[in-house]
Amino acid sequence: WGRLAAAPEAGDAILRAEKQLAKVMPAFDGERYLDFTTNGDRERYQKINSARWERFQSLVMGECLEGKGRFIKALEETVASLCADPSWVLPAHDPRARVFKGGAPHADLGVAMNGYQMALAAWLLDGFLPRQTIILMRENVARRLTGPVLDTIDGTAPKEVVSGHSWMRANHNWNAVCTAGALGAIFATEPSAEVRAKGVKWAVANMKVFLSGFAEDGYCTEGLGYWNYGFSHFTLLAELLRDQSDGAIDLFKAEAVRRIAAAPAKLEISNGKYPAFADCSLHVRPDARLVDLIRWRISRRPFSGSPTGALGGTGLIYFKLMDLAVRDGAPVAAGKQDPALGLRSWFPESGVCVARPAAAGGMAVAWKGGHNAEHHNHNDIGTTVVVWKDKQVIADPGAMVYRAETFSRDRYRLPVMGSFGHSVPVVAGFLQAEGAAARGKVLAADFNNARDTVTIDLASAYPGAGLTRLERRWTYHRHGDGGLVIEDRFGFGNPSSFGTALVGFGDWHFVRSNETTARFLIDGGSGAVLQLDAGFSGRGVWKVHKLNNPGKPAASRLGLALAEAAESGWIRMTIRPAADGLARSGGLLPAAAAPEKLADPRKLPAEEGS
Repeated sequence: WGRLAAAPEAGDAILRAEKQLAKVMPAFDGERYLDFTTNGDRERYQKINSARWERFQSLVMGECLEGKGRFIKALEETVASLCADPSWVLPAHDPRARVFKGGAPHADLGVAMNGYQMALAAWLLDGFLPRQTIILMRENVARRLTGPVLDTIDGTAPKEVVSGHSWMRANHNWNAVCTAGALGAIFATEPSAEVRAKGVKWAVANMKVFLSGFAEDGYCTEGLGYWNYGFSHFTLLAELLRDQSDGAIDLFKAEAVRRIAAAPAKLEISNGKYPAFADCSLHVRPDARLVDLIRWRISRRPFSGSPTGALGGTGLIYFKLMDLAVRDGAPVAAGKQDPALGLRSWFPESGVCVARPAAAGGMAVAWKGGHNAEHHNHNDIGTTVVVWKDKQVIADPGAMVYRAETFSRDRYRLPVMGSFGHSVPVVAGFLQAEGAAARGKVLAADFNNARDTVTIDLASAYPGAGLTRLERRWTYHRHGDGGLVIEDRFGFGNPSSFGTALVGFGDWHFVRSNETTARFLIDGGSGAVLQLDAGFSGRGVWKVHKLNNPGKPAASRLGLALAEAAESGWIRMTIRPAADGLARSGGLLPAAAAPEKLADPRKLPAEEGS
């Protein structure tokens, strides 16, 4: 700690702790805890809860770095307040507020993360905090986290606790986060070698389940944000196991893990822009320090950035310690060492493609196939992202602010979650179905220096629509500033309606049209204007909707459709940078408000058109 205290970032950490001394600890708010059960709101309680635990983090790091006892009294009071909380389980994970009302606690994401932080803090400050405070910390970790988990491993936990631990059988981020937190807390508090060994065996088995949730090509269907969250905890667990086993257990030796670790860098579309597929922020990118650590473990590539940079911001105590420990004494590169992106990244099993220009500054794109039972799934087979001048002009709208219905049976009634909020077809009035059977089957993929072409069959996403054929073909060409052609070809047993859409961030402008062609512009801001030339196999019509996403940017959806029912046909969309911006615009297209919620997640309301 003496060496760390001399680091430039240590002053920032101590200043954060000082600021907490001037603040009053926010009180636990039982009324806000119950928001979720009464109105579905998660944010009000979680904001307060986060502030309470951030106070704890800041005070712990401040005392460790300074070591003068200045933060001890505030830490005593903070620990006492946190340990008096009726529940560390997040309300969204506490059905009917069972734990809040005094039921046997189980471990969820919040318990795993905060319980491990509490266990580590008791280890770090043992001998500095009063004995009764250390005992209180360890008793709460045992009651809320390690005890319920060990009882579940032993088969002695009550059924309501076992039910709360369904993540032990899950192949998504929960398993990695909760397993890492539980095992870390066991290591930090459990004196019995036999119990620690039991935890190791259990954790290694759990990670086989977690890793099974990734595609063979390494792609994380939960989205890049959840790769940051889930895989960072997998990496934490790998470091714990490596350290505690003296290197005998190395989770990074597996080839599948190396593919998963390498995947995020391949998703970069252009200049730090990544697709917001699934539940992601529009500004998502891989965690740079995590990527650094992984590359060091896999290939001994030197680190970049400050060795003590983890001290410079807020964050979980255990990630700070992992980062500091692994970087301690490791080589640091003189400059940025990221490899060149190349012309494309292709994930064949997942049907995800990122196509980049031959020269810097050109238009770049990404698209996905996949299926509609992916983790944090949106019904989005065939969706597309187009980046021009560092703007995601045609884009995936990303995640919502989570509330109860986001993960309920109503999920796909919300336009941003369902296919109405994505750049995909509407078939005979049907939106895409959820489930693994709705799948984009890759029919062909052809890549060369001049162009990249992928064709998928997505008819299975529209059961009941009477399709005999539905294929989407993307062709990205690299001449000039680049361009993308998306062509949908369909066939029905009987004449039916057919439409498609492009969703983006910006206003749609009309340029000109005739019966079977139309030209539009979308203004993504800061000069990022794209031109869309739409071609139809019959007479075409169009309509713009604003997609409301409370607390997030609102996207604009341009729906394109054939005016009359047809037995077969096509719609072709050619997207390229607009040579002269909005100069040729014939006027802004009016936008109707999309419904807040669809009456039927599979059907487009008749009045909305395509």
